[in-house]
Amino acid sequence: MTFSELLASIRGQYVATLAEAVAQSDGAQSEPTYRRSDGELAVEGALSLPCRADLILTQGAEGGRSITVDSKARLNFARLSFSIANTKISLAPFTWDWVNLRVVGLSLQQSSSVVAKWFMRWFDPEDQNLLDSDGLRGVVHFVSDPEDFGGAIGFKIDLGSAPERALEDLLFALADAGAQEIHIG
Repeated sequence: MTFSELLASIRGQYVATLAEAVAQSDGAQSEPTYRRSDGELAVEGALSLPCRADLILTQGAEGGRSITVDSKARLNFARLSFSIANTKISLAPFTWDWVNLRVVGLSLQQSSSVVAKWFMRWFDPEDQNLLDSDGLRGVVHFVSDPEDFGGAIGFKIDLGSAPERALEDLLFALADAGAQEIHIG
């Protein structure tokens, strides 16, 4: 199995679960951005980034309630190691909606800048992405505040319905910035 095929399998497990939840949630908005009362993106955290819900119910007594859709399973595979230029990549089993990312060789500020720029590129802040046949937008949902692990900077990422190339794009962006190692698991 190639790296791209592996990412497609991991993504496919989660996206099928999310698409099923969308199909079963009559009167729900899929992957909406959280916004302030003035319509601007609601941002928070150290990186001042926005966030998306998986679903928000729009009808009935529960209208406005957000629904979180979690992965039902994790694809098991042997740890995979490879390099992009001078950056060592280590990939262990993970779920598409909760990626633990650790970056070695970049400062907190450098890694945060790369991750924040990447996130906004795949977030679609103006909701311009058209819904696909499953009612999904092909966007990332969330990235946590960075954590300093003494030599590694960590993030937790919900890749939402973003395509596999979104994660590949992040790996290349971090490698281009000079990361020595990237761990995903």
